[in-house]
Amino acid sequence: MTRCQTLRYRSRVAPARPRLTLRWLILGGLLLAHCGAFGQESMSWKVKDLIQTRETTIELRDQRNHPVRKIDVAQLVYIYSVMAAIEEVAEISADLYVVPGNGPNAFAGSGRAGENIVGINFGMLDLVGKDVHEAAAILGHELAHLKLNHSEDARKAQSLPQTNLFSASATRYSRDNEREADYLGMIWAIEAGYDPQGAVRVQERLYKLSKTTVGGFSGSHPSSIERITVLKSLARRLSR
Repeated sequence: MTRCQTLRYRSRVAPARPRLTLRWLILGGLLLAHCGAFGQESMSWKVKDLIQTRETTIELRDQRNHPVRKIDVAQLVYIYSVMAAIEEVAEISADLYVVPGNGPNAFAGSGRAGENIVGINFGMLDLVGKDVHEAAAILGHELAHLKLNHSEDARKAQSLPQTNLFSASATRYSRDNEREADYLGMIWAIEAGYDPQGAVRVQERLYKLSKTTVGGFSGSHPSSIERITVLKSLARRLSR
């Protein structure tokens, strides 16, 4: 896995904070995040701070105070409440951030002080809208990566004597990790009171989106067809 460093933070409702240097483990969530997707110098906005406003929409700004995007505050409140519910049943906590990026993406990692971090990008916000069940699938999946300490598996994969990170031996860690995170994330979503079909819907729409998107993530993730099939079966079994 590639590390992205030097993530900067600024929001309209909170004062600028010192630059954060983060050791991101890009575990990908439902899609694999690339450093190139955010750039070496990127931006993030902490959701907990953003929802403090009384406005219905908030304009995110970069470190130069240039407008980046307008966000529906109600959507952030829904997602933040879902995060809190999943954290409670999972018995793990993380800071939730919104980051730029048009291709739907979510990821988990750790900050320089060792704090847990979950990120969700603009594209994923657009994909899930205010569907709390889909948000539960995404956030449950990412928290599962943290709970299961998949970063250690990723480090093992990095240490393998191979020049191609996405070779069969290296990607086995990631694919297995994704399957485990899908499973545990769905269990937590159900325990928190959310519909497990939310995970199925997310994967189905990501699959449709992948047909019109250049590139792919099959090297590090199970195929969309596999994930849809397994998640449907898992949702049926866990809902009994």
